[in-house]
Amino acid sequence: MAPYELTPEQHRVVAYILKYRSENGFPPTVREIASALGYKSPNNVRQHLRLIEQKGFIRLLPGKARGIEVSATLAAGEFGEEEEEGVPLIGSVAAGKPITAIENVEGYVTLDRSIFRGDGLFALRIRGDSMTGMGILNGDIVVVKKKSQAEHGEVVVVVIDGDATLKRFIKESGMVKLRAENPAYEDIVLDPNSSLQVAGKLVGVIRKY
Repeated sequence: MAPYELTPEQHRVVAYILKYRSENGFPPTVREIASALGYKSPNNVRQHLRLIEQKGFIRLLPGKARGIEVSATLAAGEFGEEEEEGVPLIGSVAAGKPITAIENVEGYVTLDRSIFRGDGLFALRIRGDSMTGMGILNGDIVVVKKKSQAEHGEVVVVVIDGDATLKRFIKESGMVKLRAENPAYEDIVLDPNSSLQVAGKLVGVIRKY
């Protein structure tokens, strides 16, 4: 079977299984998958695994904690996860949840992995015109690499009071400023000791014409 026969979420689960198996030499447990991909319950993972098994990509071995056996197609590297991979598209942000937690995800965006390389990527839909000065428009989708700290001058996604926003990170005179790329917007000035949550660094923009 070809990867397009999986749903984007099933594709994400299989991609994680392959990545974990490649790094560790054995498959992940259901709980490890749930934790890594932001599921509230391992039962959600089990449901996806059963459907993936029905499509012939894996075989589930009863009674084993790591009882996920990948198909010969996957083991031979024919899945294609290095060329395309679905990453979570963040809509709103649920308070107290990691930004890529399932509660925040409105869908998945397939990325060309020859362009967007590395792990820990997610996508965010832009609302508003605060970053038009660098060519990022309302409705664009930005691709972000997870990162918990920002360097001076980087364009980052930060979460403030439950809202995710894209701004340039400025350290100046002992203060932290979040700067828009539009002169109509003033800097957001924060105390360096504030509970600012940096979610990731901008790595690309996707626009549909």
